[in-house]
Amino acid sequence: MRRLLIILGITIVGYFIIDIHNSDNFTPNNSQLFYNGTILTMEDAEPIINAVYVENGIINTIGDEEKLRKIAKKGTDFIDLNGHTLMPGFIDPHTHPIASVFLHGMIDLSGFKHDSKEAVWSYFKEQVSQFEPSEWIHCKGFDQVLVEGLESPHISYLDSIAPNNPVFIASLPMHSYWANTMAFEAAGIDKNTPDPSESSYYEKDKDGNLTGYIIEQAAFAPFKETMISNIGNDAIKDRCVTVLDDYASNGNTSITAMGITTDDPNVIRLYNYLSSENSTFFNNFLSIINVLPKRKPTVRHYVYIRNDALNLVPDSIENGDDFFKIVGIKFWYDGSPYSGSMYIDDPYLENNLTNEKLHYPHSHSGAPLLDRAEFTKSVSKLQSDGWQIAVHTQGDMAIREVLDSFESVQDKENSQDYRHRLEHCLLLEESSIMKMAELNVHPSFHINHLYYYGEALSESIIGADRTRGILPTKTAENNSLVYTLHADQPMFESKPLSLIHTAVNRKTRDGKSVGAFQKVSVKSALKSLTINAAWQIKMDDKIGSIKVGKYADFVILAENPLKVSKDKIKDIQILETIVNGNTIYKLEE
Repeated sequence: MRRLLIILGITIVGYFIIDIHNSDNFTPNNSQLFYNGTILTMEDAEPIINAVYVENGIINTIGDEEKLRKIAKKGTDFIDLNGHTLMPGFIDPHTHPIASVFLHGMIDLSGFKHDSKEAVWSYFKEQVSQFEPSEWIHCKGFDQVLVEGLESPHISYLDSIAPNNPVFIASLPMHSYWANTMAFEAAGIDKNTPDPSESSYYEKDKDGNLTGYIIEQAAFAPFKETMISNIGNDAIKDRCVTVLDDYASNGNTSITAMGITTDDPNVIRLYNYLSSENSTFFNNFLSIINVLPKRKPTVRHYVYIRNDALNLVPDSIENGDDFFKIVGIKFWYDGSPYSGSMYIDDPYLENNLTNEKLHYPHSHSGAPLLDRAEFTKSVSKLQSDGWQIAVHTQGDMAIREVLDSFESVQDKENSQDYRHRLEHCLLLEESSIMKMAELNVHPSFHINHLYYYGEALSESIIGADRTRGILPTKTAENNSLVYTLHADQPMFESKPLSLIHTAVNRKTRDGKSVGAFQKVSVKSALKSLTINAAWQIKMDDKIGSIKVGKYADFVILAENPLKVSKDKIKDIQILETIVNGNTIYKLEE
C-alpha cells in the first residue's frame, strides 16, 4: 500500500510538472491559413499574394490561396479575413511601459479631457474630495500648452486644496512636475535639499522657499521611488499586464521600451517573465500561487536601459530571446520644448506662455542635460562593448553635439553596424540629416508634436519659420535614413495609425498644415512602424514584414490604409493582433 501511494504521489507530481511546462509554451502546435483579404507584406518588392500559410508560429508559405490549401496540413485553421487587410504587426519603436504603468489609473488633468483651466481645477477638487486623509493623490497630463490660461499651481494652492494628502502632478510630456508640502516631505525634499543639477532642480522663490515646481528627471527621482512604493507591488504587477494588453489592442505586436524607467532588476525580471518565449519552472510555480501574474501570449518586448541604471545591463548583447531582450542603452541629452529643456541654437520666443506660465528665463535656449565629455566617453565604452545607443535629442543644438560625439568615437578602420539612434528629432536640420547618413545614425520622430502642438510651437514657442521645418520625415527618407515614428507613450497613447495619419497629412488637430513638403507616402509611413522599426532594433530578419521564415506577427485591419482616404487613416479599426501565431487581441463583436 505504501509503495502504491509513493507511485501515485510521483505520478501526480509528474503530471503537475508537465502541466506547468505545457502552460508555459507560447509556440502554437497548429497551422493556420489566412485568406480572402488584402495582404500587405511591407517588403520592398511587394509580392501579389492572397494567402499566408503559418506553421508553429512561423510563416511557412505565401502566395496563391488555391496552392496553399493543397499543402496545408490536416487540422489547419482556415482563417477567413472577410475582405479585411492583413499586414505585419506594428512595432512601437519608442515607448515607456513602466511610466505607463506608473500613470495608469491616475487622475487625468490633460487637455484631451478638459477644455478649460476652470474644468481642470474643478475636476481636480472633485477628485481630491474622494480621498481619505494621508492617501496619495496622483495626477497626470497637466498641460499649460493645450489648456489655454492654465497656470502652474503654487505649493500653497495645492496645500489649500489637499492639506491632508500628499499631491503629485505630472505634466503631459513628463519633463516637469508639481507637488504639495506633504509630497515633498514624503520624498525627503525640503528647501535645503541641493538641486541634482543646473538643468534638473526644485524651483525656489526669492526667499529660498519651495514653489512646488520640479524640473526634469533627476529631481523627479525621489518622488518616483516614494510613489511606486505607495502604489504597491500587487497593483504594479496587475497594471503591467493591463498596459501590455493595451499595446496589443492598438495593433502593436512588439514594443521598444526606450530607457526603461527603473533601476530595479526585479522589474526587468517581471517583464522578462511576462514576454519571454519560455519561463522557468520556478516562475511558473510562483504564478500558480499568485506571487506572479499568470503568463499568456503578449507583445514582444525590447528594452533600452537608462544610462543611469547600467547595473541592469547584461554581460553581453547576446541575451534574452526573440520575445524579450535588452538591446541597447538610452541617454537623455536634452528635454522638452514645453518645459524649456529642449536645447536649441536660437532662443525660445518670449511671451506670456513661455516666460510667465512655463517659467522660461529671458533669452533662453535650454542646455544639455549631460556633460558632453562624459557623454562621449560613455558612448565610446558602450559602443566598444557592442551596444546600440539611443539618445533623446529634441533641439538642433542637442542633435549637433550628439552627432559630433558619435563622429569622434567612430572607428573608421573597423566600422560596425551599430544602428545608433536619435529620438524625437523635433528640430533636425538637413545638415545633421546628411551627417547621420554618413555615421549610420537613424531617427525616430515624435510625430504627434505636430498634431497636438503645431499651433503652439509656431505662435508661442519657437516661431513659424522653425515650426515649418519640424520633424523632417521626407528629407530623412530622401537621404536614405531608416526612420520610424513614435507616440512616446504615456505622453500620447501608442496608436500607430494615428502616427501614420499625421505623417501623411502633416496637419494639426485643428486642421492647420505644418510643413506639407515633408509629407511621406502611406506606404512609407506604414514601413516606419513595421520593417523600419524592426531594422532599428536589428530584428528585421525575424519580424517587420510578411516573408517566409519570419514570425507570424500580424495585425488585421478593417480597411486597407493604402486605399482609404488619407484623412480617415487614424479611424481604421484594429480587428485582431497576432504574435507568433497566437491571437493576443481581438475586437469584441
